[in-house]
Amino acid sequence: MNNRPLVSICTPVYNGGESLENCIKGALNQTYENYEYIIIDNASTDNTPFIIEKYRKKYPEIRVIRNEKTVSMEDNFNLCAKYTSDNSKWIKYALADDYLFPDCVEKMVKVGESDDMIGIVSAYRMAGRHVTNLGLSIEQNVLEGAEILKQQILRKLHVASSSPNTVMYRRNVFLEMNGFNNKYDLSDTELAFRILDKYKLGFVHYVLTRSGRDGGGGEYYAIIHGLKIIEYLDFGYKNLSSYKSVSFDKKELDYLRMYYADKIVDFMMTKMAYFEWDDMKRMIRSTPDDIKRELKNIFLNNVAKYTKKYFSSLYNIGDYMKKKK
Repeated sequence: MNNRPLVSICTPVYNGGESLENCIKGALNQTYENYEYIIIDNASTDNTPFIIEKYRKKYPEIRVIRNEKTVSMEDNFNLCAKYTSDNSKWIKYALADDYLFPDCVEKMVKVGESDDMIGIVSAYRMAGRHVTNLGLSIEQNVLEGAEILKQQILRKLHVASSSPNTVMYRRNVFLEMNGFNNKYDLSDTELAFRILDKYKLGFVHYVLTRSGRDGGGGEYYAIIHGLKIIEYLDFGYKNLSSYKSVSFDKKELDYLRMYYADKIVDFMMTKMAYFEWDDMKRMIRSTPDDIKRELKNIFLNNVAKYTKKYFSSLYNIGDYMKKKK
């Protein structure tokens, strides 16, 4: 066992009492034995501390830290990584409302250790009732980061993000990148982009994790409020020059511009039906001028499509409001 690399399993949690116990059980039930387990309680006010203490008493190897005051989610994630052992080689997040299947760490380490240039390891995941992170050839376990990064920026592939619970980070790479950027709700995607710009991707062709909600947890919130589009526009369109390993020709840039114009008009039609003006205003403020110039034309060229979207949203407004709650 000691010849195998140490993995730091990290659970940053805030008021996760409803699902935390299941998360802890998943982390402790790993087939991989050489790991440490760190839980950071972000000054929870529910029964989270009692659940943590219950398992700490039974499993004294669990390291527990409680923040004196609540910090941002991304800062708490980074704090968890800060407390990992110096001789740890990999960081695996186990989020409070998600779950790691028993062979998750075992299979991820096997792929991660196959190439020293792998900076991040991903796999399929269950998001509610759906399997995500599809699209790679089953024969491929090690992929060039630049290749995956370009496809993810072009929104043709989505295999290295969605949730920190889905991936495993090489610890020295995570620290080199300064972890999660609390500017973004999709901080895990933005971090994955930065890692892929310099390092390879390892991919395990098994379902190894499960997200706790049908909508995919925090990702669902980002989608319904337009944050996913807005943040991709920032780190995946406006700042393309920051990525050194990839370049885009005019055809690809035109494709991206029209892709986002379509997504924005589609979003606006939905929000118009739901009278959510604040989300609409935020979207327009965040849209680059070159994409704004395309909005009218793309709407006029696809009037039937967007009109159908509007009336479909009106018809489903009841279901939407239930999910939103």
